[in-house]
This record gives sequence, C-alpha cells and structure tokens, in this order.
Amino acid sequence: MNIGRSKIIAIVTGFISIAICIAYLLLITIFDFRTFLNDQLSNFT
Repeated sequence: MNIGRSKIIAIVTGFISIAICIAYLLLITIFDFRTFLNDQLSNFT
C-alpha cells in the first residue's frame, strides 16, 4: 500500500512541476513579446 501511495505522490508531484515549468515558459514568452512589441511601437513614433 505504501509503495502504491508513494508512486502516486511522485507522479502527481511530477505533473505539478511540469505544469509550473510550462506556466513559467508561457509567462516569459508573453513578457518577452510585450517587450518586443513596446520596442517596435517606440521605434514607430
């Protein structure tokens, strides 16, 4: 029983860490795109 429970906890922890990683990459991509967009708008005017 403990082996099964610890395996489930390890899988859930892995999914949580992957979700945090993907969310971090999406946030970095969005903020980087906003910086690029702001630079383009600044050069336009």
